[in-house]
Amino acid sequence: MPNMELESPLRTRLSQCEEHHDPDMEGSYESIPLIGSENWKVDTGSLGMVGAALFIVGEMTGSGILGVPCALAHSGYSGFGMMLLCVVVASYTGLTLSRNWMHVRDQYPHCSNPYPSIGYTAYGRKGEVAVQVCATVTLIGGCCAYVLIAAQSLARFIYLEFDTDVIGYRTCVVIMGLVFLIVLIFGAGRESMLVAVCATLLSVLFTILIIVGIVQTGKTPDYKPYPVTAKSWFLSFGKFLFAFGGHSAFPNFQKEMKNPRNFPGSVLLAYLIKLVLYVPIGLVGVTFFGLELDANILNNIDNSLKILNVCILLLVAIQAIMSATILGNPVADMVEGIVGAPINKLLHWKRLTVRLCFVLLSVAICEAIPRFDLIMSLIGGTTINAAVFILPSIFHFKLAKKDKWWNLKVTFDFLSILFGVGAGVVCTYASLAHIIDEYYNSS
Repeated sequence: MPNMELESPLRTRLSQCEEHHDPDMEGSYESIPLIGSENWKVDTGSLGMVGAALFIVGEMTGSGILGVPCALAHSGYSGFGMMLLCVVVASYTGLTLSRNWMHVRDQYPHCSNPYPSIGYTAYGRKGEVAVQVCATVTLIGGCCAYVLIAAQSLARFIYLEFDTDVIGYRTCVVIMGLVFLIVLIFGAGRESMLVAVCATLLSVLFTILIIVGIVQTGKTPDYKPYPVTAKSWFLSFGKFLFAFGGHSAFPNFQKEMKNPRNFPGSVLLAYLIKLVLYVPIGLVGVTFFGLELDANILNNIDNSLKILNVCILLLVAIQAIMSATILGNPVADMVEGIVGAPINKLLHWKRLTVRLCFVLLSVAICEAIPRFDLIMSLIGGTTINAAVFILPSIFHFKLAKKDKWWNLKVTFDFLSILFGVGAGVVCTYASLAHIIDEYYNSS
C-alpha cells in the first residue's frame, strides 16, 4: 500500500522518496516503468496547456512590465538583444526542465515536490538542497518585489486621491503585507487557477493603460538618452533575468497538468505573451523618457491624468498581490509538508503559522530593501540565474538519455551553464555594489 502522504499534492519531502527509490537507478532511466505497465501510475492535475501558460505569465510578468522599460533604457539598444538572448536561453532550459521532470515523474510517481525531486534524483541530497535553497530564495525575493510594487501603488494612490502622504511608504508595505497574508491563506487550491487567470488579464490590461498614459503624458522636454555604463548594463541584465525567470515553480505547474507532456507548449506560449507585453511598453518608455525614465515606469505618468493613474495603480496593486500568491504558495506548501500541516484543513494552526512567518519575513526584507528594482537585479543575478540557466542543464547532463542527439544536448547545456555563470558573476557584483552605494556609502 503506497504511503498516503506521498500521494498528497505538494506535500512530499524528498527524503521520503527513498522508500520508493532503488539506489542502482539513481541518475539513470534505463529501468523506468513503461507507460501502461502494471506498476506505472501517476496522478495528474486539471490544468491544460493554456492554463499552465497563464500561471507562468502571472508569476513574474507584472514586475517585468514595470521594470523592463528602465532596464532597456539603461542598457541601450543592445538591451533588446540581451532580452531576446535571455528569452532563447530561458526557453531552452524551460524545455530541459520539463524533460527532467517527466523522467523523474515516471520513476517516482508519488513524489509531489517536483524541482527538488529532480535534483535529488540526479545528485542525491546535494542536488535537492541546491534546488530548495535557490527556489526558496527566488520565490521569497519575487514575493518581496511584488509586495513593494503593491505598496508603491498604494502610496501613490493615496497621494493622488487624497493629496497627502501622511501614510508613509513603509506603512503601506505593512498594509499590503496584511492583504498578502489574507490572500495567501485563502487563495490556494482550486482558487489558484482563478488567481493565475486574473493576474495575467490584469497584466495585459494595465500594460495597455500604461502605454496610453505615457502617450498622453508626452515626450520629455529636452529628451536625452541614458548614458549607458557597464554598471547600468549589468544591473539591467539582472532585471531581464528576473523578468524571464520563474523556473523554480515550472515543475509545480507541469505536475498539475492533465497532460504534463504538453508543458513545453505552455513555456513557449508564456514567453511569447511576455515578449508581446514587454517590447511595446519598453519601446514607448525608452522613446518618450530616456534619461528621465524611472525604475518604476508608473512614476513617469503625469499626475494630472488622475483617473487613469488611479485605475492603473489599483490594477497593479491587485495584480501584484495575486502574483505574490502564485510565488508564495509553493514555498509555503513545501514548509507545511516539512512540519506536517494537514492539507485538508485551511485554518489549521500549523498552516497559519507557516504562512504568517512567510509574510513576516517578506515584509521584513521589504522594509530593509524598499526598492523592488534592486531586488529584481540581485535575485535575478543570483538564485533565479542558478535555477533558470545552471541547474536545469546540470541535471540534464545526468538524466538525459544518450541518443543520437546527445552531443547536441551536451553542447546546448554547456552553453547554458556558461551563460548562467557569466551572467551570475557580473550581475551579482553590480547589484551588491549598487545596494551598498545606495544604503551605505550615501549615508
